[in-house]
Amino acid sequence: MIPTEAVQNAQFWYEEGVKRIESGSISLGITSLEKAIALFAEEDNPRVLTYARHHKLLGLKLDRRYEEAESQFADVMQGYTQLEDSYGKGLLLAHLAECLAAQGRWERAEAVFHLASVVAENDQHKQLLAYIRLQQGQLCRQRDDLARAERMFQAAERLCNAEQTLLTYAQCRWLRAEALSRLGETTQAVALLEDVHTQLIRAKQFRDALEPLTLLKQLYEDMGMEEDKHRIARLIHLCGQQILRTDDVRREKAYLGPSISRQG
Repeated sequence: MIPTEAVQNAQFWYEEGVKRIESGSISLGITSLEKAIALFAEEDNPRVLTYARHHKLLGLKLDRRYEEAESQFADVMQGYTQLEDSYGKGLLLAHLAECLAAQGRWERAEAVFHLASVVAENDQHKQLLAYIRLQQGQLCRQRDDLARAERMFQAAERLCNAEQTLLTYAQCRWLRAEALSRLGETTQAVALLEDVHTQLIRAKQFRDALEPLTLLKQLYEDMGMEEDKHRIARLIHLCGQQILRTDDVRREKAYLGPSISRQG
C-alpha cells in the first residue's frame, strides 16, 4: 500500500485530469492523468487505475492521437475484464471503433461497433447503447450512407430519455433531421428541428440550439418561406446574445468516459 498522502494526490490528479479533458484542455488533462496513473499503479485498486487509463485513452482520442489511443486499449480492457465491468468494456470498444473510423478503417470500425453493441444490449445498458448508435450513425454519415445513418440516429433517440439526457437526445434529432433533409424528406426534417430548438432554448442550452437553428433557417430559405426564415434568424440572434451574456461554455458532447459513480 502507498501512503495516504500519495493516494490523495492520485485522486486529485485523476479528478483534475478528467475535469480538464471535459473542458477542452486535453493535453493538460492527459498530463494530470499520467501522474495519477503512476500513483494508482502502486496501489492495489484496479478500478481507479482502469478508469484513469480509460480517461487517458479518451483524451488521446479527442486530441486526434488515434494510434496512441489504440495502443492503450489492451491495458484498459484487461482492467475491465478483471473487474467484470461490462459497461466499461462496451464503452471502451466504442471508443476504439471511433479511433478506427477516424483513420478511415471503416470495416474494422463497423466490426468493433457491433461488438460494443452486443455487450451493451446483453446487459441492458441503454445510455451506452444510445451513445453507440449515435456514433454508428456518425460513421454512416461520414460514408454518405444517409438512410442507414438516419435509422441509427432514430434508434439512439428512442433509447434516450429527453428529460435526463437532453443534449444527446437533441443531437440525435438534429443529426437525424440533417440526414432526412439530404434525403429529400424536408417536411419531416423541419418538424424535428422545430422540436429540438424549442426544447434546447427552454432548457437554456443556447449554444447547442445554434446548429439545429442554422439548418432550419437554411431549409426555410430553400423552401421560400421568408417569414419562418426571419423568425428563426431572430432566434439565432437571441441565442447569440444569451451566450455572450452568460459566457456559456459547451462541453464536448462526444466526451463520455467511465465514472466511479456510474450506475449501469
